[in-house]
Amino acid sequence: MDKHLLRIPCNAMPFICEAAYSINRGVMYHADRTAPFHVAIYLLRGSMEIIEDGISYRLKPDQLFFLKSGVHCWGEKPFEQGAAWFYAHFYCAEPAAHMEELPRGIYYETKVCLDRNADEKYIVLPKQTDCPQTGRIRKEFERLLDAHVHGNIPQASVHLWQIFLTCVRNVQEDTAENAYVRQIQEYIRGHYAERFTSEEIEKLCGLSYKYAGTLFKNAVGRTIKEYQCLLRLRRAEQLLTETDLPIAEIAQRAGFSDVFYFSKVFHREKGCTPRDYRREYVPGI
Repeated sequence: MDKHLLRIPCNAMPFICEAAYSINRGVMYHADRTAPFHVAIYLLRGSMEIIEDGISYRLKPDQLFFLKSGVHCWGEKPFEQGAAWFYAHFYCAEPAAHMEELPRGIYYETKVCLDRNADEKYIVLPKQTDCPQTGRIRKEFERLLDAHVHGNIPQASVHLWQIFLTCVRNVQEDTAENAYVRQIQEYIRGHYAERFTSEEIEKLCGLSYKYAGTLFKNAVGRTIKEYQCLLRLRRAEQLLTETDLPIAEIAQRAGFSDVFYFSKVFHREKGCTPRDYRREYVPGI
């Protein structure tokens, strides 16, 4: 798998040839191809399977995934109905033979390099990684798409670089504490519509609920309950835009037992009622 990791030189910018937001409304598989470009995929909701050179990957929400150019990839299982993601196709030069990997802890937004040779390094992007700072990655993709739509490829490339750096930082700063956070996130993703207790979280990760909650808030920017509510709202948005189900049933399916409380929370987060959101929704970006 190491040969399929992307190595990005620090003295060259990527060139984005295509970028968009996609949503699966039918039966969809990953294309069977050997592309001449790299691919970055950030999954927003649902799941998808991608096979690269015989290795199968299952993508989950808030995960970033990279495919390398010139490597055969395909899919054998359909994407989950309603799955949504950002993607970018891009070209990037290979690092020169004499280049070395950029040392850990050095990032170009915080370090001034006056020595030209200091730029002759490269970063290594992980194949697949969780993104605890989901807001940052999502905003960078939204800015990337906006720049790309308006033909500002250099600006779009800058946002792609920021995604690269955030991704590398997440991996380099991966600690046992972050592993606990990912474990809790995985649990909530699988049980967001259910009620779970602090004792269940303590049993899951072996930490006190107070300490686990502090780690989670520091990494994600939300409390455990706020994160659960966020996932419930995402599910409600999906049902509002993709089904004709009554509001009360959508609230129940998303995990809200009280439709009035659901409407109140939805309005607080979205600035409109669920009914207005459904009526005014425009697909795409």
